[in-house]
Amino acid sequence: MRIGIITQWYDPEGGSAVVPGIISRSLVALGHEVHVLTGFPNYPSGRLSPGYRLRPYRFEMMNGVSVHRVPLVPSHDRSAVRRAANYLSFAASAATRLDLLRKVDVWLVYSSPATVTLPAMMARWLHGRPYVILMEDLWPDTLAESDYVRPGRRTDLIVRLLNRFCDAAHRGASSVAVIAPGMADILSSRGVPRDKLSVVYNWVDERLFRPRTPDPQLAAALGLEGFVVMYAGSMGNLQGLDVAVDALEHLADIPDLTLVFAGSGVEERRLRESAARYAPGRVVFLGQQPVERMVELMPLGDVQLISLRDQPFLRSIMPSKVQSTLACGRPIVAALAGDAARLVDESGAGFVAPPGDPFALADAIRRMYELGAEKREELGRSGRQFYLERLSERVGSVALAMHLEKAVRSQAPAAG
Repeated sequence: MRIGIITQWYDPEGGSAVVPGIISRSLVALGHEVHVLTGFPNYPSGRLSPGYRLRPYRFEMMNGVSVHRVPLVPSHDRSAVRRAANYLSFAASAATRLDLLRKVDVWLVYSSPATVTLPAMMARWLHGRPYVILMEDLWPDTLAESDYVRPGRRTDLIVRLLNRFCDAAHRGASSVAVIAPGMADILSSRGVPRDKLSVVYNWVDERLFRPRTPDPQLAAALGLEGFVVMYAGSMGNLQGLDVAVDALEHLADIPDLTLVFAGSGVEERRLRESAARYAPGRVVFLGQQPVERMVELMPLGDVQLISLRDQPFLRSIMPSKVQSTLACGRPIVAALAGDAARLVDESGAGFVAPPGDPFALADAIRRMYELGAEKREELGRSGRQFYLERLSERVGSVALAMHLEKAVRSQAPAAG
């Protein structure tokens, strides 16, 4: 098939933005021709990546994938106005690329934010091209429950408009794949037919995310000694990482425990201030890291931390950090609820604490500490096996390709 992928985020952007690239390369490996319609890279800093400047159009061939970039307003800060401009500018730019919209057999929409569905809706309306939505976040829930908007009449109006837009997008889609079971339940309750819904878990770049032997020289260079609890990923407002700093207060009797943050985001500065005030000398910040460096850092942690705030819509999403940690065979302590918590439990890779509860998280960390290195590695191996059987590229890419093939077959012969 000639598959088009619409995503606002794409390589070389880091963090959760690496997922569209992983999907694209997996579909190429299955023998498909893949075209990606995306923006100019600016995540997570909100500044254009080195080597890029805004232009009306830029083409790149990346790892066998044809990448078509359209302009957007770069932004990734706390301003609701600038964030809205970022989302809407990409949707508008992509929707005007009529030459690309009719070029492929089927479109896969990497739906985060929801506005990225607009070009696919245009492709179906104007050219009869089917589209499949891969839901990464629930919208408008993600907006309504975030810190970027204030409750009020204007917000209520925006949420109602987004609801109508999402309903129209779901109706027009050939199928809707979600990355967690709870998302399917919510969409079904909102009127999306059950036979249109399926769960397709995200997978990771398995060339990079795999078990590795820790590098003692790297650990020494970074000053990582003793028992290391590591958080590797985006440090945003939804991660709720305060709980990790607060948990240290209840672990004072483990003097060789170090909490490490590898990554960056809008919460990094505040977390640095909090750590300096309440846990001086016990928290290390390594800053933003390229993904290749991140996988070298992960085995330096005796345990990996995964955290999300306790908000209703977050109980039905699956942070990509779950899959990446399982694929690397690392033991987990998780401050999670909902689908992600159940998956960590089911994998046998570690312990789960209620989100936002520093006492419970401290207890989970203590239990992991007391297990000893050999038992912790056993947990990691259990998680790795679970990933291979349930969440791997072999499982996910084939399932996604089947949805796309079904969408193409269902099209009337006269379409396009």
